[in-house]
Amino acid sequence: MTLPTIKEIAKLAGVSTATVSRVINNYPHISKKTRLRVQEVIQKFGYTPNAVARSLVTRKTATIGLVLSDITNPFYAEIARGIEDEARKYNYNVIFCSTDNTPEIQKTYIDLLYEKRVDGLIFASARIHDPDIEKLALEGIPFVLVNRKLEGIKTNYVVVDNFLGAYIVVEHLIKLGHQRIGFIRGPLDYSTGIDRLEGYKKALLTYNIEFNGRLIKQGDFKRKSGYLACKEFLRMRNRPTAIFGSNDFMALGAWEAILEASLRVPEDIALVGFDDIELTSLKGIELTTVSQEKYRMGIKAVKILVDNIKHKEKKMTHQIILKPKLIIRKSCGYNYKKSLETKS
Repeated sequence: MTLPTIKEIAKLAGVSTATVSRVINNYPHISKKTRLRVQEVIQKFGYTPNAVARSLVTRKTATIGLVLSDITNPFYAEIARGIEDEARKYNYNVIFCSTDNTPEIQKTYIDLLYEKRVDGLIFASARIHDPDIEKLALEGIPFVLVNRKLEGIKTNYVVVDNFLGAYIVVEHLIKLGHQRIGFIRGPLDYSTGIDRLEGYKKALLTYNIEFNGRLIKQGDFKRKSGYLACKEFLRMRNRPTAIFGSNDFMALGAWEAILEASLRVPEDIALVGFDDIELTSLKGIELTTVSQEKYRMGIKAVKILVDNIKHKEKKMTHQIILKPKLIIRKSCGYNYKKSLETKS
């Protein structure tokens, strides 16, 4: 069965195509009688409006662009799920793009989404200085940042308090008796990398532990970088008694290196991550980590974006910082200081 066109619907309802279009797009100033007649014909013959044609009339596509850093990381998958579920409530579709942390790929996707005339964008890929996203702000295109922030420019964002999250991790390790705490940091061109490093430093300062640059290793938020960084720690003559991976992926990579060296977690080296991805709670892993409300972050990002799309002329800015929570599991959940006293 061939679906009817808008012209055929207009003919069957005895109105113009413009009237049918106005009914479809909920325009006012249409009589109740005419509106009901057109709607009855549409329902009877199963007419489906052409999305492209409709967007030309409304100047909206009911589509959101979502740009993620790495869709293989479950952290981003959970954010994306929150975004998709909330967007559906507002009758928005979501176009997913994964940049693999590459600026050139991100720019390509921004251009593509702009061509698709998306109504707004959500970024979980922003660098601390990101000219492509900054350009969108200057052009007045609605967007929201998730998990990361820009520096020196006022934008919408939903993030966790990364500074506090790192601080409470290191504080916990110190209270367990650890003094040599290795830190696998994230890239410093991301706000998450900077804030978590500063939280680490502040905790050491608060507890009068001297900062040692040799206990900092560079990672890129991927598992392999955590593995390689941990291998460097294990080669040290006076290796760390605890390692803090700036995200769970890097912490799990570090765990692989520890096991490969025939060492145990936490008996030989305590281990902590950040993000609380589902994998970390599995039996046999049970990684101590920092939980951030990933699904909720996605929901809040959509609410902010839809509000900005609807009130574009007001240029309202929403900046939400969620509180992190330390999830204590078996990977460091014992008193290291007491264990040393027992061994001696």
